Amino acid sequence: MMEKAGTGKKENLSGVSRRDVLKIMGAGAIYTLLPNERRGESSGNFSPSGGEGLIFVVGDGMPLGVIKGMHEIRTRIHGDKGTNFYSKMKDVHSNLGYMSTESLSSIVTDSAPASVAWSTGSKTLNRALASLPDGRPLKTIMELLKEQGYACGLATTTRVTHATPAAWVSHQMQRDDEDAIALDYLKFKPDVLLGGGNRFFDPSGRKDGKDLFKAFSDEGYDVVRERANLLRPEIASSPKSLLGVFSSSHMSYYLDRLNQPELGKRQPSLPEMTKIALQKLSSNPKGFILQVEAGRIDHANHSSDAWAAILDTYELDLTLAVIDEYLKVNPKTLVIVTSDHGNSGWGINGTGPEYNDSTEALKKYQPIKASFEVIKTRLKKETTPAEIKDIFEHFTTFRITDGEAAMIRAAMQPDYIPFHGDYLIQPDAMMGKILAHSLYTRRKDVMEGPALIRRGNVGFTSTNHTGEDQILLSYGYKAKQLGLHRHVDNTYLFSAMCEFFGIKYKNPTMTEEEAKLFIKTASLEEWRRHMELHVA
Repeated sequence: MMEKAGTGKKENLSGVSRRDVLKIMGAGAIYTLLPNERRGESSGNFSPSGGEGLIFVVGDGMPLGVIKGMHEIRTRIHGDKGTNFYSKMKDVHSNLGYMSTESLSSIVTDSAPASVAWSTGSKTLNRALASLPDGRPLKTIMELLKEQGYACGLATTTRVTHATPAAWVSHQMQRDDEDAIALDYLKFKPDVLLGGGNRFFDPSGRKDGKDLFKAFSDEGYDVVRERANLLRPEIASSPKSLLGVFSSSHMSYYLDRLNQPELGKRQPSLPEMTKIALQKLSSNPKGFILQVEAGRIDHANHSSDAWAAILDTYELDLTLAVIDEYLKVNPKTLVIVTSDHGNSGWGINGTGPEYNDSTEALKKYQPIKASFEVIKTRLKKETTPAEIKDIFEHFTTFRITDGEAAMIRAAMQPDYIPFHGDYLIQPDAMMGKILAHSLYTRRKDVMEGPALIRRGNVGFTSTNHTGEDQILLSYGYKAKQLGLHRHVDNTYLFSAMCEFFGIKYKNPTMTEEEAKLFIKTASLEEWRRHMELHVA
């Protein structure tokens, strides 16, 4: 409990105190932006719903390593009682399974076909939305439910036109055609759509000059573009559908929203968006489906930005607490939590002799005050190594050598060729490598004595997706009946959702052999442009 300023009244926090957040976030955390009732992340304000609900939670590009890193920061290092993730994984009433993720293109999937597998039960090519490689559209779970009168909602920290939410609504063959995906949303008319991506709705950003904000408003939507407007009480109680778009591109990392007041005041948190979405969708007497995506975990991992990834996973953990409060009032709700693919070989590396510095090294990330996304705005290809050293130390608190500054500068040059070539996103990968650097004294090739340099210890094997199976956690209504307690293919989740809602439907499929005719390999330059669009 804590006092709300100027009232003398006590205020409940959503599973985390101001002191706890300050410990977790470091000295840069801004008090006014902490997760609490004023941020809309606490319990309360949920009414019983007449129908059944399904909440599908996605940690995009969220391998087990980053969940573990978040958990260790909160528990072993700071002594918190636990995390929502681990509480649910340990609960005997939960199901804990494992899920394969390959697409028709390869054993390493893109987010688009991974989300298509969930939404349709069919596999497709990397970068394709809800269509088979030959262009045949696939019926999505949201389309099926909308036809039967269920409410449909999506909330994400990425652009709302990004692959994971789009694959539940759009049938575009190319996920990068986000102008067209925005039009697909207008045609589909979800009951709630919240996230980033202003430039695909505003006429100044669209190639066709259309004003989709006006178009949605003309269709009867409440349209909000600032956090304060989203949190107005009349928005949650309004009978209108809701479109909320809060940033030009993706929403800022949670780390940056905590440390930059102007971002946190303008952009809502994922728990806030989830709360508003649930309040609105649960008013449908038939029931609802809601996809919630912590999409920027993926981007942080692409960028080798360990601390940004940990904190976006922490924001997702807070979101699970909001969902728990909803379940208390609405027990006929199923929750599925998973990730579409691994990313970048995220790993907490053993540090020092006998690995005894490993815990201390993980703690070293805490004073970092900004994501690489923010740090890069201060770096230009002509920035000198001396200036790079100052900028890097300001945001990370780490002093780096002249040689390390020169490595960052080299990685910013247009002709830079990384070794090896899978570290495509630069200078991010170089900064991540430097932040994970330790150096020990040696005698006769044996490490001895204290560390000469000891920074963090999260290592990345690339800046690309990875092919390992992913966590599959489910709990709530009918969870034990749907076969989610074992290893399944990602396409099985469509079958489970159909069974939950009593729907019988099967989409057409193609084999990998049949799909080979449609696979086109992009040039390296085109692939680089796609990755920049994907993450930026």
